[in-house]
Amino acid sequence: MPSMTEPQPEIDVDDALESARGWADQLCGDIVLVPFKDGAPDWSMTRRDLDWPDVHLDPADVPRLAILTDSFHNIDPDVPMGSGVSTVSWWDRHGAEHVHAIEGVPEYTKRCEGIVARSIASGWPLLYRKKPANTPTADDLPVLDLASLDGRPVPERAWFIPDLIPSRNVTLLSGDGGLGKSLLALQLGIASTLDRVTIGLKPQAGRCLYLAAEDEAEEFHRRAADVLRHLGASFAETGGRFNLVPLADRDALLAVPGKNGTMEPTKLFEHTVKLVEKYQPDLLVLDTAADVFGGDEIKRVQVRQFIGMLRSICLQWNCAILLLAHPSVAGMQSGTGSSGSTAWNNSVRSRLYLDLPSGDDVDPDMRRLGQKKSNYGPRDKQLFFRWADGAFVEVDTTRPNPASGLMNRKAEEVFVTLLSKLNRQGQRLSPSPSQSYAPRIMEMQPEAEGIKKKAFAAAQQRLLDSGIIKIIEEGPASRRYKRLIVTAEDFSERGAA
Repeated sequence: MPSMTEPQPEIDVDDALESARGWADQLCGDIVLVPFKDGAPDWSMTRRDLDWPDVHLDPADVPRLAILTDSFHNIDPDVPMGSGVSTVSWWDRHGAEHVHAIEGVPEYTKRCEGIVARSIASGWPLLYRKKPANTPTADDLPVLDLASLDGRPVPERAWFIPDLIPSRNVTLLSGDGGLGKSLLALQLGIASTLDRVTIGLKPQAGRCLYLAAEDEAEEFHRRAADVLRHLGASFAETGGRFNLVPLADRDALLAVPGKNGTMEPTKLFEHTVKLVEKYQPDLLVLDTAADVFGGDEIKRVQVRQFIGMLRSICLQWNCAILLLAHPSVAGMQSGTGSSGSTAWNNSVRSRLYLDLPSGDDVDPDMRRLGQKKSNYGPRDKQLFFRWADGAFVEVDTTRPNPASGLMNRKAEEVFVTLLSKLNRQGQRLSPSPSQSYAPRIMEMQPEAEGIKKKAFAAAQQRLLDSGIIKIIEEGPASRRYKRLIVTAEDFSERGAA
């Protein structure tokens, strides 16, 4: 490996960069330029987001080349994930190495400086310090004797929303684009901060942290205003308990595959852990999986590792994570809402699916939230609610839906209009399924206004029951046939069939 020794009379920038790249590989870090003041590094100005000119490096800046190393939890598991330690390694003009921690929990900074210094001295890559996976000693494995639980009270299971979103676990919420996954998550989070019931659900009263990778802050401002108006509250009443992290204009990946394909946390993951530590949310929303997961969604191992990383946050900080996702085409067609590998379904403890209720005459503003998987509660639970004025509102499924009634009346009006028109044209429409079946013919008419055959069939029966249309028989005695007419347009003396 190239060494960064005392400077030569003529500094070769290419050699210096090659040396820096070698050290970056060994120290599992990134190349940065350390700010200098009066010929010495100015640690007070050193930041984790230091940048360096990859293409045009001034020879005068070569002495400032350094290696920034962080994510020490992946190097030494004894360093906690939330320690936030970052070290900078640099070489002075005499070739002596220096390692300095620029941030992190003081309890672990010296330990991390020592880890880097020993790697430099030994020449061994830092990655080799990581303990082999899946090889714990017998003393490392927790063992629980069931007899020790005798007489102890059984702990209650904690829920963010009873039977839907368990605490200390990852819940997957999938749904096609445009149905309102983000709005639903936002509304549940705001209801939590206000300790309110919304769409018939009572979230745990607490805090919410929302990582938004799809929509910008202004859009959430508008949506939050609608939700708060619906809940009869103001922005001030959330009292600092709802915190949004808008990432629409940034790389939002929380984990990416390493050289060996294993999922590794990004710097954003570490920043997120710090935010969780700071705000102590009861609900952490990640919007969406496509933006925060940098692996291959059909690779089971990568999916399970990613969900495991998120679960570690849940367990460490006692919160629920709601991960929003888009279903695959097959998942939408089957109604399961599944996506990619089955590991997504198998790795989470609860999976919810947001879609439109089935049926041709369904209210387009109606939504159905289905429980597709629940390790701790009832499965196949369904909740219905409607979009109205920017928020979701509860509906009483035991009572007729006013919107559905409007759609029924519309279908009846169009049916009568088309039946009158087609009869004047001399077309015979049959009340029974056939080539001339009235609902079938009407669905194909330009004036059908998008109403489907099933809705026309239901309208036909209602119109017959009310007497607005009727069935008549025509033709010779040897070959009678039935057809539909508008009752008010029957001026003959024949009776209904």
